[in-house]
Amino acid sequence: MIRALAATALLLAACSRSTGGPLEPVEAPGITVSKDADGNRVATIQAGTVSARITARWSDTGGQSVMLIYANRGPTAARINLATLGMTGPAGEAVIMSAADISDTDLLDARADNDDAVALLQRDGNGNATGQLDLAPGAERRVDAQLSPFSNTKAAAAGSTITLRVPMPGGPSRVEVVTRRPSLLPF
Repeated sequence: MIRALAATALLLAACSRSTGGPLEPVEAPGITVSKDADGNRVATIQAGTVSARITARWSDTGGQSVMLIYANRGPTAARINLATLGMTGPAGEAVIMSAADISDTDLLDARADNDDAVALLQRDGNGNATGQLDLAPGAERRVDAQLSPFSNTKAAAAGSTITLRVPMPGGPSRVEVVTRRPSLLPF
């Protein structure tokens, strides 16, 4: 019992004070909100024959992350400009830092031939991001994107409303999300 209490005290002391959690989408015209198999809220948007399912996470001290699952149900290929992905909220702007196609990766099996994601985004010497996803007819692709922290002067906080700019064919779509803390954490 005493060992368990001591271990818990050490664990709590080692934890940083940073917080974060899911970005829960807000239902709006053109945005469908559902739950995935893990109970996370997922936003789905449509642009013609291309749809995107979106889940995201926030952090008050670190970067933000977005998982996009694109599907093209049309007869022609679609091109998506990933450099337009970003977030804007009370703590400022979070810009895309990296994006990778993780559709064919599987870290849970013993093989090593499918462990690498395909980088989709590059930055030039001036810091400008370029990158695109070419989505073949009938294809579905999973894109894992990492964004910058919001600001060096003001942190994101639970309960804030943030606008997520989701890259779609023809230009980005806006999805409103609310910062939530994970229900398992007491702070």
